[in-house]
Amino acid sequence: MLLIRRGKALRKSGWFFVAIMTLGVFLPSLAHSEFYVGGYLGPSFVGSVDPHWEFFKSTDLDKFDKPEPSGKYVWATRDARGVSVDPSLLLGGKIGYWFTRKSVFGLQMPSWLKYFGFELDISYQSLHWPAQDVKVEPVNYIKHMWVNASALTAAFLFLARYGFFPDAEVPFGRLQPYIGMGPSIFVSNTYANLGKDFRSTEADLGFAVEAGLRYMIYPRISLFGAFRYRYQPNHVGADDSILDFAPASWSYVEMQSTYQFYDLIFGVAYHF
Repeated sequence: MLLIRRGKALRKSGWFFVAIMTLGVFLPSLAHSEFYVGGYLGPSFVGSVDPHWEFFKSTDLDKFDKPEPSGKYVWATRDARGVSVDPSLLLGGKIGYWFTRKSVFGLQMPSWLKYFGFELDISYQSLHWPAQDVKVEPVNYIKHMWVNASALTAAFLFLARYGFFPDAEVPFGRLQPYIGMGPSIFVSNTYANLGKDFRSTEADLGFAVEAGLRYMIYPRISLFGAFRYRYQPNHVGADDSILDFAPASWSYVEMQSTYQFYDLIFGVAYHF
């Protein structure tokens, strides 16, 4: 079962690494002064989550009497609503590139290309569900539960910007509002008090949108601040006793939640 879950995570994240390879395609052109790296921190707020549990039952012939196709199916489900999640500190870094008219293998490009770019953003945070009584439906089962987790998020953002207050040192403009959006991969390590060993490390795909403002205090140094929204499904799988079921009734349980992150980030970047 562990191999199956790892296989699913690899298939989900495979196309993301294709996007990362796109960064390598443009590496020969990074000698221009539109390449940057930076770090940031800030608070991350999370809306309440509605966890959903799916109990899978094996259909292997050597485990059960009924002749069904080999595999698994959902045998039962449980739901909860409005589970709170604590805010956390977000730590991250960015590596990005703004196009120029000669930024792709030295070829002459359209002038409008300077308004666009891309970046790889990597961040880390803790995820803590405080101890609380949760009503599990449809059985009206009350569970006192908590979750301790941490998450590493890698987002590949496509960017657009505009420049204000150009001068001789920064021809594009010292004040640069920008917006970015793109896919993300969310690697979580989760432990919950739902069973004796209800813990799992999983990878899930999500989506991020960021709106920010950058100011070039020097030609190669900038300060930036941004608001970012992340829509992030998450799953945790385990073979364990949980809620009102014993493991003899099923073979595998998966807890599915959807995080909605609201991030405020403040950072500094160096431009090459």
